[in-house]
Order: sequence, then structure tokens, then C-alpha cells
Amino acid sequence: MHVSNGARLPVAAGVVSAVVGLSMVACSETTSDNGVNETRVPKSENNGNSQAANIMITRGRYLATIGACEACHTPPEVPQNPPDPSDKKQIARERNFRTDPDWVKYLDHDRPNAGGVPFVIRLSKDSNAVVYSRNITPDNETGIGSWSEDDIVKALRTGVTKNGRVLFMFPPHSFYPNLADDDAYALARYLKSLKPVRHEIPDRVLPFDPQPAKSDPPEKAPSSRDPKRADYLLSALVGCTECHSHHEGGNLKKFVGGDPKDATTGVFRFGPDLPLRVHERGLATFPYPGYAVFYADNLTKFGVGGPQSKTSVKKIMRAFREGVSPEPDEYGRPSPLNHIMLWQFYSRMSDDDSYAIARLIKKLRYEPHEVPRSPIYFGEDWRAAFEQVFGEPPSGNDAKIFGKNP
Repeated sequence: MHVSNGARLPVAAGVVSAVVGLSMVACSETTSDNGVNETRVPKSENNGNSQAANIMITRGRYLATIGACEACHTPPEVPQNPPDPSDKKQIARERNFRTDPDWVKYLDHDRPNAGGVPFVIRLSKDSNAVVYSRNITPDNETGIGSWSEDDIVKALRTGVTKNGRVLFMFPPHSFYPNLADDDAYALARYLKSLKPVRHEIPDRVLPFDPQPAKSDPPEKAPSSRDPKRADYLLSALVGCTECHSHHEGGNLKKFVGGDPKDATTGVFRFGPDLPLRVHERGLATFPYPGYAVFYADNLTKFGVGGPQSKTSVKKIMRAFREGVSPEPDEYGRPSPLNHIMLWQFYSRMSDDDSYAIARLIKKLRYEPHEVPRSPIYFGEDWRAAFEQVFGEPPSGNDAKIFGKNP
């Protein structure tokens, strides 16, 4: 839930939620996996009934969990200042943070959703921006404590804050304008119930003024029994389209995977330069031992007429809930997916929602598109990794914003 404008731009640092498709997935009108009845509840004006309020908070917690809000809004668990050169133990610990592919380990779970994660955005070879995930805990001074639920929902959908400032919104926020009333208010109610965390967030650096998003959402999200359920999830909440697509000729080629022609959608940068503090810069979207580039897979191959059309719905569900590839390795063994797939959060997705998404993937019509075999490894050559993504060598400005010497 990193609230920040609708431009589709290459995010070059931070634990992204954008290009990984962090999602705000709704739950169904049924009993969830944890046994809670997910009954639809009216929005904020109807909050006198404590039982109804608790149900709403529970559903909001579900949305926030499988939506992976904490992935972008939780700062890393490091001291405010870099370790002293003599502190070998802390230096080693931070090195592990920057190179362990299981990046969830470094989140500061004592400060969930407190914000401050930096995102370095390359606008061109001569222009860049930096935005920071906001503090979405109900702290009155540094968070959203003074915001009403209506204020939160308005910011989610349009990017306009309580004081009228327009936030910079990139995916997944670019599809929150379609978030149904009942889901949006459940999420707002949950955020208001969190423990307040005081955390000052630096101001963004943007060379333009963001514009509000337009929003005309439905009142209620489709239920799990509605055939429109999966369409709603992917248009309003879940980032399958954002990650597994690319732009070509100004059009979005949905679900066919990433492509080297598009540096903003379907491509991920790996590297050891993950910024752990707000003043740091780095190439990495995720930590990785050495530099690498990964392109999202073509999901239509699991659909009608695709080479993997016989893959079961169960295996597709297992992929995004457990991080196990639906395709075996060369020896026929199960193989793990890269940690880009947020299975640590999707693992709590209800059976109904998981099934709806997997069934939609199975119904896609196959579109041939060869995705580069990934990851592509570059060792310590960050320039080569940069050129693979952006299609040109890094400029002096690029080197500066990515924390390198020009």
C-alpha cells in the first residue's frame, strides 16, 4: 500500500511493491481459511455495532496481509546510523540483509507499516526522483492518526491526502481506484486499528506535480461464487497484470510476460545495493548476491492452447501461495520460484480467492511470446545489468542516483 502517482515509471531501489505486483486482494462472502465469517459490512458511518466493526477489521487485516502492505511500508530492522567500521558483527548482519533473497527477514516487525522505504525512480538519463513509503500507522503526527476512514479511502483511490496534497502513486496503487467500497473501508478500518508508530518520513523529490487519479468504484466486490470475482481481483487488487505483462507500441500486452523493450513492467533488478536507510541509494529492487535481471513469465502458456495447458489449477495455486514452480526442474523435481513472488504474504489467501485467480489463468488464450531465460546474471558488473534493463549505458546521473561513482 505504498501511497505515492499514476505514472508508470521504472523503480530502481527499495523493496518494491510496484513491479512485483503487491496486491490488495478482497476476501469472499464465506468462511475464510482462519474460520472467520467474512460478511460484507457497510462503510464507516455504520460502525456502532462492535461485532460488525470487529468483522470489518478482520477482513481489513486479511486484505492487508495478502496485499503485502508491510513489504513496502515496513522499514528494515537496522540502526538509524550505519555501523562503525569496527562493528564486524553488525556489518556482517547488514551484508546478509542485502544478499539474502528471502528479503522478508530484514523487515522490522516492531515497526510494521511505519514507512520510510526509499524508491529511486529513473525518469531519464538526466532526470530522477526519490519517493518514500508513507507511515500508514495511526500516529497523529507522523502517520494517519488524524485521518478519518473517508480520508484514507480517498487517498487510496485518488492519491489525494487529507490536506489536499496529491501523492505519487505507482503500481499497485494505480489500480486501487477500482477498489470496491466494502473492501476499501474494511482496509481503512484495519489501518486505524493498528498500533501507532512515530516515524518521521523524508519528503519526496519529484520534478513534476502528480495528478489525482479518477475513481468510479463499485459499491461491493463480487462474491467468491460470482464468475466476475477474478476479473475484479485483477482489475482492482492483485498485481498479476502489472508483473506478467509488458508494453508494446503504447499498448499493454497482458499476461504474456516481460520483454527487454519495456524497462518499467515485467522486469526486476537484483543486486547487493538494497538501501537499508532513507539516505542510501542502490540499483537493487531485491537483494541478491551479485547483479541479475529477471523477466516475469508468460502466464498464457498455462491457458487454452498453451504448452503448459495441462498444468492443474492446484499447481498454479501452490505456485503463488507456497512459492513452488508449477514446472519441475530438468530432473523432474519441484523447484522454488524467485522471491519476487510474494508467497510469504499470499500464503494466507483464501482458497476461494486463490482458486478464482488460478482458474482465470487457466482460461487465458495462449499468446506466443518468448521471455528471456531468467535470471540473467552479471556478477559484479552493475553497468551491464543496468544496460540490460534500460537499453542504454548508465549516464553520470544514473551512476550518482544509484550510489555509484560516475
